[in-house]
Amino acid sequence: MSLIFIRLDKIGDLIASMSVDQHSALQNEEITWVISKGLAWIPQSGLPSRKHLEIPSSKNNWQNAYKNLLNFLRDKKPRGVVVLYAPWWVSLACWRAKVPLRVGRLSQWHSFLFFNRRLRQTRSLSEKHENDYNLELIEYGLSLVHEKIPYFKMKIDGNPGLLSRQGVLANEYVVVHPGMFGSALNWPQAKYNELIARLSEKNMVLVTGTKNDERFLTEIKPRWQGSSRVKILQDQLSFDELLSLLSTAKYVVAPSTGVLHLAAALGKKCVGIYSPILAHHPRRWGPLGSKAGFLLPNVNCPAKNKCLEYKCPHYPCMNSISVESVLSMLESSQHSQVVQHE
Repeated sequence: MSLIFIRLDKIGDLIASMSVDQHSALQNEEITWVISKGLAWIPQSGLPSRKHLEIPSSKNNWQNAYKNLLNFLRDKKPRGVVVLYAPWWVSLACWRAKVPLRVGRLSQWHSFLFFNRRLRQTRSLSEKHENDYNLELIEYGLSLVHEKIPYFKMKIDGNPGLLSRQGVLANEYVVVHPGMFGSALNWPQAKYNELIARLSEKNMVLVTGTKNDERFLTEIKPRWQGSSRVKILQDQLSFDELLSLLSTAKYVVAPSTGVLHLAAALGKKCVGIYSPILAHHPRRWGPLGSKAGFLLPNVNCPAKNKCLEYKCPHYPCMNSISVESVLSMLESSQHSQVVQHE
């Protein structure tokens, strides 16, 4: 018999989910993860590696993905499926495939129709970590005794050729990733520039990003053009190359984004720059790792989902996170999750 766990979401969300299969009661189960297309390298690089199926998660042209999932479930004949996060048609496929146990969150209309084991969770309150919400759903749905589980870990082989091309040595450079996906507040680019300047006094600094991160790099790229101590690698790295650089970095600094969670899963010393807005709070979305930490403004933020900007008495609160506080956390010998306030 087998179980199927489904999470069709972004990098950080998937990393905050995959550790749930390490519950001791599941060690003899055959578990397959259904994940968003393009993210196979996450379960493949996990410790241990995971069986997985990739399917498109776009709202457009979902019919083919639905058919593929339905056929997969009918062929696999799992004893149960747990939907951690997915669109409605995934729930429909589970029901039509006649999976005996169908577990999911009691949150939307299709929850009532297609799940036969449902748990109401108010994740929007950010009362616990996303990893803990997922574990709670798994334990409820599969009737498991609660236990503490390890966080998700990854292993990537180093790439000496890549390091040589970038002119850096393993554990002697810092990765700064200023970009992010979504609507969370970010640190001002002037602060990132100040941090890069301080870090480059003792280390080579690699600034990473994709095309989608352009709006977070408009002040950073011109500042370091032609520098011998700072390299801008925006849109120059494959996923494998990015992971390899993260795995041998001395430190990693990033806002609330997938790169931060990857660094934490790789066991790197990393610091996340977080917004105090409830929906973005590190209490729910902070990095999980033995050397992972985060910083956020010490304010009583009144916003639930979106910054109130000038209507808020604390605006712009992200400026209150100092470069010194980031440097202090990076250089600290404490290898645990830390919350520091300015």
